[in-house]
Amino acid sequence: MRQIGFIFILLLLQQMLNAQIEMPEIQDIQDVASIDTTYTYEWNEEKNKWQIYARSLHFIDETRLVTSVLDQRWYPERNVWENHKQTLKNYDERGNEVQSILQQWNIYAQDWLNVRMKTTTYDRRGNEAEILYQEWHRPTEEWLNTVIYLISYNRSFEKSEVVVRTYEGMQRIWDNYMRFSFSYKEGLGPPSEVLVETWRKPENYWQTFGRYDLSYNHRGKVTEETRATWSETQRQWVMGIRYLISYRRDNRIEDIKQKWDYSTRQWINSLRKTFAYDDNTGELSEETIYRWNRDYDQWTVESRFLYTDIKPEGTET
Repeated sequence: MRQIGFIFILLLLQQMLNAQIEMPEIQDIQDVASIDTTYTYEWNEEKNKWQIYARSLHFIDETRLVTSVLDQRWYPERNVWENHKQTLKNYDERGNEVQSILQQWNIYAQDWLNVRMKTTTYDRRGNEAEILYQEWHRPTEEWLNTVIYLISYNRSFEKSEVVVRTYEGMQRIWDNYMRFSFSYKEGLGPPSEVLVETWRKPENYWQTFGRYDLSYNHRGKVTEETRATWSETQRQWVMGIRYLISYRRDNRIEDIKQKWDYSTRQWINSLRKTFAYDDNTGELSEETIYRWNRDYDQWTVESRFLYTDIKPEGTET
């Protein structure tokens, strides 16, 4: 079973659970008002310079909504851009994204292959009410249900519970998989704790699995997230992972991932990411990824990426 991510904020419309959703029409290129291209450069340590790695083309319509995103990789030996993946998006009348289709490029067939579809519905307040994931089944050429996220709200219209269900294809039923329950300090502000439970079969009950403890800055941004797992045998919480996040105003500038060391009973650095932004646009301009070297007790650069709208010289359109 794949690991399910944290905090997809959703609610189920029961009659849609078994519905198959038709593939939307792909918007013609002539209907696109503009194309916003971002180039990604990767730092070559041996040559001590930036080298073009990839680009993302955002196709934008007249209402300024991104209708599709095309990701391509650069192959210098052939001097060509090659398709990698693309995401097609549809919106409702409010401008909310209601459908997103991920496609992967098949280099041998020179065609796009469907991979995954995400369908989002909203409640009357405009909040996300459901996210349904489906995967493309090539033999039957149809979308098959895989995972759905359901949400409940409290009286203050804050998230109180998210239930994750997986689809049992043979029985054609949805089965509980995981549940996230949110707690708030004094009933105000963002959640301070999230309790994670897994569904036990065939007993059919929720069993405590994990817990997220969250801290925030004065802007309401998460600055620390600690994850612990419940040990039934020890009857206590066992520390696992901690994330430390730093900001400059609203921009995230550093992420540090740490793992709990049971022998020393302390947090050990694992992964670090730093981010830089364009002073004029505020958009992400550079990302550096580090790994912690325990032998030298320091961070070691693993990779660096530069994001810009400047087209590299010597590349084809």
